[in-house]
Amino acid sequence: MMSRSALAAWTTREAQGLRHPSASSVLAGLSLALAAAYAVAIVRSGGDALLLIPLIGALAVLGILAHPAVGIYILFGSAILFEQFLVPGLSPITQYSRIFQNLSVYTPIPIRLSLVDLLILLIAVGLAAQRLRARHEPLRMGVFGWAILGYFAVFLLGIVIGVARGGAWKPDVALNELRAPVHLCVSYFLAANLLRERRQLQVIMWLFVVIVGIKALQAVLNYFEAQSLPFWLDAVSSHEDVVLWIPAIGLMLVALVLGIRTKLAYAIFAVQPIILAAQFLSNRRVGFIALGVTLVVVTVLLFFSHPRRAAVIVALGAVLVVSYTLLFWEAEGPVAEPLRALRTIVEPSSLPVVDQLSNTWRDIENGNIAFTVKQLPLTGVGLGQRYLFEREPAEVPFEYWRFITHNAPLWLWLKAGPIGAFALWFLVARALLVSAALYRRHTDPSLRLVIALPIALVVSQIVFSSVELGLTYSRTMIALGTALGLASLVAAQHPPAQARPTP
Repeated sequence: MMSRSALAAWTTREAQGLRHPSASSVLAGLSLALAAAYAVAIVRSGGDALLLIPLIGALAVLGILAHPAVGIYILFGSAILFEQFLVPGLSPITQYSRIFQNLSVYTPIPIRLSLVDLLILLIAVGLAAQRLRARHEPLRMGVFGWAILGYFAVFLLGIVIGVARGGAWKPDVALNELRAPVHLCVSYFLAANLLRERRQLQVIMWLFVVIVGIKALQAVLNYFEAQSLPFWLDAVSSHEDVVLWIPAIGLMLVALVLGIRTKLAYAIFAVQPIILAAQFLSNRRVGFIALGVTLVVVTVLLFFSHPRRAAVIVALGAVLVVSYTLLFWEAEGPVAEPLRALRTIVEPSSLPVVDQLSNTWRDIENGNIAFTVKQLPLTGVGLGQRYLFEREPAEVPFEYWRFITHNAPLWLWLKAGPIGAFALWFLVARALLVSAALYRRHTDPSLRLVIALPIALVVSQIVFSSVELGLTYSRTMIALGTALGLASLVAAQHPPAQARPTP
């Protein structure tokens, strides 16, 4: 039996609880009320599924505010899964999400921010709230922080140059040019500060492997859909998808040489046939060139840890490349796509007319880039300004083709002068050298696999960007920023063991 004093104390506490309910009690009550309201609304609307969208959005907002790292997972996965631009002639369901378009473009909401921008702001708010709760824990720069900030700073310099030159400065174009660098910078700092545990590394790695496999499968299905079309397609997937497929192939080589036999490694091996099929069917010459360069860099990396196995890989690779070249040099179709990329270099006159026209257009563009650099060698034209034309090329179906060049590394020079070019290559060198040092000093194969991801992404991104608009794609910039955040976590939370010789 409860004593009178205990009963009185219990009654007093209950009365105080009714007068001053806790936050959890209030939240529970609101949740029940919201659930009841939604149940009534769904019944009265006849089961309209669109009513669930606000509920899902509200739950996502609450989840990200409570656990901001969840937002990083959503941001990283969405960047890989959803297209930034439409795939001409095809209709994959992922291209209709419009998460990279401003809300003002397709809704009456007058907000010139995309869903990705709003997601990034939400994650940042969650991070700020987390740091306020743990006041003793400052924000981290990470090993790439200053290089990332320097890269972003040259775009701010480009805006100053563009405004100072006056004339036909276009603020809308300047903001468009600025968006992808902002996404790179912000995604890096969010990842560097929110990813704190080893299991979070594995979540990001699993997301990368699984969603890249899904995109590769989608490309294969797109190829078969394209066979029934009455016209020829330039590509069966978004151009930047190859930047994401290639690192997955590099991870396979790393896992194979290191002898990793985890579930993640088996998943990497399992998706390889799909990714390789998509690589062959995607009709992207730069994809095969980037794949070759990335595999060379990854093999050099493997010499640090397993020189004998890496030497065997080099020997086998040489035999396969020579045999393949001899057998399929005159072949046509998807099986000969890698050789089409090689013929671009050694025999450009033997290419199809479409490829020759593409090469000619890029030659004119490179000539105009050189002309602009000669006219404005120290400052460039600035963001929001057209670069200068010595020779007028044919128009292409890209809104900003007079402002952004296919040769993205030189585009930095056009927008901010040699300082812009230096900031890009300093970031690339910093990312490769620090990541390679981490790989060499660590002895844990699983951590080495994680470190190989940003290395492969940087290489594939730069090779792709040399002939494409690679540095202006938010998808690849978000993926790269998050991957660099992974390497930063490895550097901060997993001090390398004492170096010992590899047997």
